[in-house]
Amino acid sequence: MSDVAASTNEVEVASKATTEPVSAEAPKAGTSGSPTKTDTDDVKTALQLVAAGKRNLLVQDYHAAESSLSQACEMFAKHYGETSIECAEPSFLYGKALLELARLEAGVINNGLDGDESEEQNSTEEEGDEDEEGDEAEGEGEAEAEGEADEEPRAKEETESIGSNDAGPSAAKETKDVNAIEAEEEEDPSNLQLAWEMIELAKVIYTKHLETLGADSPNRAQFETKLSDTYETLGEVSIENENYNQAIEDLTTSLKMRQKLLPEDSRLIAETHYQLGVALGFNSQFSDAVNALNDAIGVLQKRIENLKNKTESKDSSKGDDAFYTREKEIAEIESLLPEIREKIQDTKDMEAESLKKLGEQKTVEEGVKATEEEGPLTN
Repeated sequence: MSDVAASTNEVEVASKATTEPVSAEAPKAGTSGSPTKTDTDDVKTALQLVAAGKRNLLVQDYHAAESSLSQACEMFAKHYGETSIECAEPSFLYGKALLELARLEAGVINNGLDGDESEEQNSTEEEGDEDEEGDEAEGEGEAEAEGEADEEPRAKEETESIGSNDAGPSAAKETKDVNAIEAEEEEDPSNLQLAWEMIELAKVIYTKHLETLGADSPNRAQFETKLSDTYETLGEVSIENENYNQAIEDLTTSLKMRQKLLPEDSRLIAETHYQLGVALGFNSQFSDAVNALNDAIGVLQKRIENLKNKTESKDSSKGDDAFYTREKEIAEIESLLPEIREKIQDTKDMEAESLKKLGEQKTVEEGVKATEEEGPLTN
């Protein structure tokens, strides 16, 4: 993913670190209805794991975050039930960690494919050099080949004889092992699939909890903000899954909620505009994609203007940053703008390439149609 998304994701994760803690009391544990000391200690341990997971997300140690948060989710689910409000934030953060791990895996695979292409190109060049050397050594090679020709049948016969007793069972065993591995991979969900499941669970929990709150509840805005975060992240998961229609739907929902809940210069709104632009571009909705990306730039420019005028909205994620200054944030935002403009140009290039292909396809179809209308050629 881009540096734009990475930077704004850090803001988002940091904002989660300020949420109110889950009570250390475990009402569902114990036989008498009251929590035992062990039960309370377990919940305190789970809270510590959540705190560790948040820190690890902030420093981008996603493997450590995944480990801590998976344990926390398991412990909270055991004490409160997996659909309790106490499980919502740990599930969401666990899903975030899994999403980042999936992105890392995708990056490794892509780098591997690029490496294979480079090796193939180098191999082709080496083969060309070897062909030139082979022409010079052709005479020597023919002489050696004649000497080895008599030995090949005998060597082949000995090899077949030695392996004849084991070849069948060995091949069957290897086939069985491969099938077992494939079956195991099918049974175990990928990090991306598990990320979607955990974040979807958090979305369901927040949605149901909001249904229990009154319209004038002081906590309503807080949980609506959390719900908008789940829609945003579900959209990112769908982009990774190349399910662009679903990504557009979730990101549009998140955008509407964030525009209602957050100030107009919030970088979280800019992030959602950006992710929506990415999804629209991949879905061949190029004009809408460019508009969304320009909207992201507009929000960030508004933020810069407010920072310079010292009228910016409060960013809770910056509260604990001892090194924070307005000048530092301005420089950070200004470094993001060229990347978004580059994404806009990429989107326009994608549109031009798509139109070119459509034009070529139309030309071919018209040619076929004209041939059919002319009928078969006669002598």
